Amino acid sequence: MTLPLLALLTRGTLAANGFRLALALACIALGVALAGAVHTVHSSALAEIDRAARALAGAADLEIRGPRSGFDDALFAPLAARPEVAAASPLLEVQATLAGGATLRVLGIDAFRAIRLQPAFVANAAATGSGNAATLLDADAVWLSPAASASLGLRAGAILRLVTGEGVREFRVAGLLPGLHAGGELAVIDIAAAQAHFASLGRLSRIDLRLKPGVDERRLRAEIAATLPAGVVVSGAASISGRAAEITRAYRVNLDALSLMALATGAFLVFSTLALQAARRRQEFALLRALGVTRRGLAFLLGFEGAAIGAAGSALGTALGLAGSRALLERSGADLGAGYFGGHGGAFAPDPWGLAGIALLGVAMSVAGALWVARAVGRIEVAEALRDRAIDLPQVSKAPAWMAVALVIAGIPLLFLAPVAGLPVGGYAAIALWLGASVAAVAPLCRALLGRFAPRNPVAALALAQVRHLPGHLAASVAGIVVSASLCVAMAIMVFSFRVTLEDWLAGVVGADLYARAAASGEGAYFSAEEQRRVADLPEVASVEPLRYDRLVLGPLDAPVSLIARPIDTRILAGFQAEPAEMPRPGGEPAVWISEAARDLQGWKPGDRIRLPIAGRSVDVRVAGVIRDYARTWGAVLVEAAEFRRLTGDARANDLAIHLRPGADPGHAQAAIRATLPNSPGLLLEDAGEIRRRSLAIFDRSFAVTYALEAIAIAIGLAGVTSSFAALAWSRRREFGVLRFLGLTRREILAMLALEGASAGALGAAIGLASGAAISMVLVRVVNRQSFHWSLEVHWPFVALAALLAGIVATCALGARASAAFAVRHEAVLAVKDDA
Repeated sequence: MTLPLLALLTRGTLAANGFRLALALACIALGVALAGAVHTVHSSALAEIDRAARALAGAADLEIRGPRSGFDDALFAPLAARPEVAAASPLLEVQATLAGGATLRVLGIDAFRAIRLQPAFVANAAATGSGNAATLLDADAVWLSPAASASLGLRAGAILRLVTGEGVREFRVAGLLPGLHAGGELAVIDIAAAQAHFASLGRLSRIDLRLKPGVDERRLRAEIAATLPAGVVVSGAASISGRAAEITRAYRVNLDALSLMALATGAFLVFSTLALQAARRRQEFALLRALGVTRRGLAFLLGFEGAAIGAAGSALGTALGLAGSRALLERSGADLGAGYFGGHGGAFAPDPWGLAGIALLGVAMSVAGALWVARAVGRIEVAEALRDRAIDLPQVSKAPAWMAVALVIAGIPLLFLAPVAGLPVGGYAAIALWLGASVAAVAPLCRALLGRFAPRNPVAALALAQVRHLPGHLAASVAGIVVSASLCVAMAIMVFSFRVTLEDWLAGVVGADLYARAAASGEGAYFSAEEQRRVADLPEVASVEPLRYDRLVLGPLDAPVSLIARPIDTRILAGFQAEPAEMPRPGGEPAVWISEAARDLQGWKPGDRIRLPIAGRSVDVRVAGVIRDYARTWGAVLVEAAEFRRLTGDARANDLAIHLRPGADPGHAQAAIRATLPNSPGLLLEDAGEIRRRSLAIFDRSFAVTYALEAIAIAIGLAGVTSSFAALAWSRRREFGVLRFLGLTRREILAMLALEGASAGALGAAIGLASGAAISMVLVRVVNRQSFHWSLEVHWPFVALAALLAGIVATCALGARASAAFAVRHEAVLAVKDDA
């Protein structure tokens, strides 16, 4: 079959039903747009992080980094003096709090050294008319990146107010640093001023090194690593971008998989569209077969038509995805609610290869649907088709009954596979197989379930008889309902389980009456031991628990592990749902409790003796148990506050958990706390209820995109059923005419169609409910566990599920009735003559 003939036949076929074709194109486009937009937002965020890291690294080859609290700046001199090092630049990084409560990244640099390695930090701003770079040596001067200047609305000569350990300090904006246009929102000050103002005397966050030509980087890295204290590592420059990609990978893959489900649902509508058109073209196909076209030739024709639909839909979807992702980046940044990309956004950097892959996937799904139709077309009896204009295609086979069982069984072993590169590949494969099983089960379950009903009402009997045999293209649309309903049910159960589990955890962990934070960011400001004592001595206060946080770097390629130091007793262990929940016996190494993520990622287990880098030295500790921690994806270690103070000699605290005396007024207590801490202008006070509400609001915001994707998948599936019923009603005009002759009224025929729609919707909803419940167990027990290392308790959102399923049934019933109303308008005689 020649290409011109293919194009001619395809053009005529696709023009025959413009509305249904447009709907199929829209569904493919929507699925591709969702997947493309999610992928583009994520790739843009990672690209911006990479650009920012490279801009800040300058010409560095290696970076030395340590815990969040920094490391001793005495490390700098011997590293800079090594003969292999051409230039070295020390940096102190602080997430400072603005006087208004927001945060800003502040970098302290040595201008004389940075100019050789990171000239963007000390670009001659005089050439741009914005100041003199020598003012970086001024303790009261600050330079802003273009992004920070635009965000804060500050220009040269303005005043920037930052919360420091001494209170609110005013810095004069000396100018902008155009070379940091890709560096994100940050401020640059002299490193000595940063150390003095942000309680970091003698501390560094990073040392960047540029090597001399010809130096063996691998050998030098190993030599430097051997000289570094515990918790300080050496890695390649700008390695933060690689760590960001690793940290966000599971979240990105989960959201990509969810968005592709909408594309898969749209593929069923493409299948239904081509199946209906193929059924209407039975005589055309029979004639082509009689003229010598082989079954393979017909399959090629249908595949070409599917490719045309998929290509058009994918092209439109790619354009929509790019436009949507750009708008999302400009309005709300790249965060998508999960908190991974905070402070990064607005940089539009689409991934051409990724978008091409998504578009090709859209085309492939469309072609697969067309080739499935071609199987049925190949079974058409030529002579019978030339005589009969029956509207449906012959059944391909009766394999789906056993195929569904086989797919379910095949998915079970996959649940026990270990994650691959941190991703639950086995869980995703099991979900795909079980979705396939639910689709294959549509026809046999329809016959089995509806065959048991024998209503006496003739209208209901006619409706059930029609649905019981499910014409092929209607079966495809019901399959789309099954896929989308399964997805929504599974996600609803998983999200509800997560939320209830999080509520229970927060109720146990956030147990104090008030929580005080030295600054909104938790960095660069602390409560001294004296300030803690003054708060504890207030008459309204019963007790104070100091909380201290740090970030431990275990290896150059490892994600950082959070260290939480706080008083620990059986009440705290019960709140963290520790296993075991008892306090260990005193003596021996210090006891620590590890989170589930730390257990999985580091391979630790209760009873193990492990070594942690605390305060620049390796400390042997004993793992006393495992706690649940839903706030830190990459692991946490809980240690007794008194033990932390003994090991570090540091009695400062980031937060205070304050228990009030019985009958104390919380408002009066907050006023008293503020009065006793006059040098803490960044003080933030919250009660336990507010922290829980804020945490749950963050949770709901992080799943907002998930809810939107679920709603779109359901809408696509319902559109498919409505479209199928419209086409079926048009093809059954002769049947309606005969029924009118037999005495049925137009209202009764419409009621019959509504009942058919409700039956099809109920069937799809019932199978979707069963399939979704099974898939939700995979999401909770396998996907979530392997992706985020959190244990969840299963909770069932009965009200939401009932509303979802009732909505599907009602929408299908109303859609079937409304879409078929036009076909029933014809007079009975004309309808019969029309197809005689």
